[in-house]
Amino acid sequence: MYKLSPIFLVLALAAAGCSNTEPLEDRIVELNWQIDSAEQASEQSTVDKRLAQRELELSQKGSRVLKERLALAYDALREARTRLDERLPERVNQLAESHQPGAQKLEISQYGGVVLESGVLFGGGRHELTKAGKRALQPMVTTLLKDEYDSYEIEVSGHSDTDPIKRSKGRYRDNWDLAAMRANSVRRFLVQQGVPTERLTTSSYGYHRPIEKGNKARNRRVEISLRKKMTSLPASAPR
Repeated sequence: MYKLSPIFLVLALAAAGCSNTEPLEDRIVELNWQIDSAEQASEQSTVDKRLAQRELELSQKGSRVLKERLALAYDALREARTRLDERLPERVNQLAESHQPGAQKLEISQYGGVVLESGVLFGGGRHELTKAGKRALQPMVTTLLKDEYDSYEIEVSGHSDTDPIKRSKGRYRDNWDLAAMRANSVRRFLVQQGVPTERLTTSSYGYHRPIEKGNKARNRRVEISLRKKMTSLPASAPR
């Protein structure tokens, strides 16, 4: 640390017009103390700057590590989603095989759902499941309760023909209403048989998704569809 010599200080004080009554030695000590304090402050400032730079470097490094970990997690999520996509046709086909002994394989519509004919499940113009309808659904319940279906959500959709509601106008406002209530009857039965309610949704398409135009008997139906159950990626996820 640099110190001012007494001679230099005397000359500095004389040039500055310092009072002769002030003890020269005390002024020299004071000036040296001020110089020491200034140097110490400068050194502390340098230390603080280096510490701040190091902290910034560590923070940036930690941010890079976090981003790398997030990227790996997103990749794993995408791979899991891809596997579900690949297995979906297999699951739907297996579901279509869920029928009573002696019956034919259930139809898979062009919309991807397994078709359940209304004539099997319901009475004419009604939404309540018949005893025969419940028996017809039982093999499907057994399939949906298998472990390999835990990763899928289940949509129960109702479909109608184009004929306006007439005889049961007092019970159903229109075809969408009847189709929705039929879908909900199937959903309620699946829940009663042990299918988790949080995996089930219902929808009604009325007559807007016909299997075969003009074939009213085929178009009146309920479909069971599967879709992957996966938490969506955040918008900020790496592409």
